[in-house]
Amino acid sequence: MAEKMLPPQGLTPRPKRFGLYLPFGILLGIMALWTGFWFFSANAAGKIADNFIAREGERGRDWVCPERAVGGYPFRIEISCVKPQLILKSAQGLRHQGSLGALSLHARILSPGHFIAVLSPPFLAKNDDAGDVELTWKSARASVRAGLQSISEASVEFVDPALSAGQGERRDIAALAKSFEVHLRHSPGETPGTDLVARMQDLTFAPLDQLIGTKDPIRMEVQATAPGFIPDPKRRFQDVLEEWRRGGHKARVVVLKATKGQANLDLSGVMGLDELHRLEGNLQGRAKGLDALTSGFARRGGLDLGGVLGKLGGGQGLPVALVFENGRLRFGPFPLANLAPLY
Repeated sequence: MAEKMLPPQGLTPRPKRFGLYLPFGILLGIMALWTGFWFFSANAAGKIADNFIAREGERGRDWVCPERAVGGYPFRIEISCVKPQLILKSAQGLRHQGSLGALSLHARILSPGHFIAVLSPPFLAKNDDAGDVELTWKSARASVRAGLQSISEASVEFVDPALSAGQGERRDIAALAKSFEVHLRHSPGETPGTDLVARMQDLTFAPLDQLIGTKDPIRMEVQATAPGFIPDPKRRFQDVLEEWRRGGHKARVVVLKATKGQANLDLSGVMGLDELHRLEGNLQGRAKGLDALTSGFARRGGLDLGGVLGKLGGGQGLPVALVFENGRLRFGPFPLANLAPLY
């Protein structure tokens, strides 16, 4: 019987374990690359925030971000501030300031220019001459898509906002709502511009309720588009607006609705600015249910003015034509208010 051939002593082959360590090596490599990418994205997000603060400072708006911190590793980027402040300055040297409980900006790791902000109450605005304003809410968030040169989309949403204003302990104005939201975005078309959508749900304003005699909440919605108007973060808002005005552009108000109980107002029209930077244009539509809205205060000398107004338009409602012209707001031929320049 042939003897088995044994390998020479000292040449015994060792089992290869390279395959056992390879997955761990690949994992460590991926973690190192991800960490580098996270720090790169966090730095890009920080630069966007720094550029925003610098541009705002050039426009007389100083944003102060105390105890600024950058975190969120490994799956997001978070920039947080404790009690951030906004200080407004004018050519006359007047300063107004506002502060927020806290602000946290979250950026997606794969899109550092998309910020989601969580706002913590309260917001306090102080003006020595006009008193102060306090705004609180249950929850609030904002979403902004921004780059180093522009802002393409912006949204703000509040749940259960409550506002009060006055001097010291005296609060002359108090209002609350179920929700409030505003959305801005670039609009396509032959002349690119900006679309606006704003909604207010279940607004309650006690002085108005007492005047009218009904506690029904108010609901409002505005939809508008402004071809040719594109906010540029590198320039002052007033300069962009003036260039839009000089270009002869107009904003189209597609929907302007307001309801309070059975009363509702539905308008649409075209708005712009005149040479003195005052609102110019017209809004037309119809108002229904005015008899229910005015029944609490419109009875004078035995004449139910609310009932008269409610019957003028028949079942289709009362025709409404608001004209903004030469610094005045008119309802048909009747002047309602003077219009001040917007800037």
